[in-house]
Amino acid sequence: MVAYAPVRFLYGGVTEEALLRFGLMSVLALVGWVVTGRRSDGPGAGVMWVAVAVSAVLFGVGHLPALAQSVELTAALVARTVLLNAVAGVAFGWLYWRRSLEAAMVAHAAFHVPLVALSLAQVALA
Repeated sequence: MVAYAPVRFLYGGVTEEALLRFGLMSVLALVGWVVTGRRSDGPGAGVMWVAVAVSAVLFGVGHLPALAQSVELTAALVARTVLLNAVAGVAFGWLYWRRSLEAAMVAHAAFHVPLVALSLAQVALA
């Protein structure tokens, strides 16, 4: 369990942010900017919030395969997983948009610290 902690920090913090924020969210923002007519130097706040929201929901959906490997999925479990991860995804998306990709990566990696601690505590108590 402890051996996987660095993988969780790095995969979540680096890979997921590179794929979902730098990749998907940037493409969605570019498409939105083009579709709305490129009326400014960059996509407006409305376009950016749509890009943040769509990438956040897909971030939540992306966590379902790993969950399905450990438990049988129910509608409530799917809704909870997508919703909670989407909330975090909105925060990471906002950080990417307003601060930097690095800020989103650090926040995402830091988000895994209490999750790993809870996992270790659960194993220790089992």
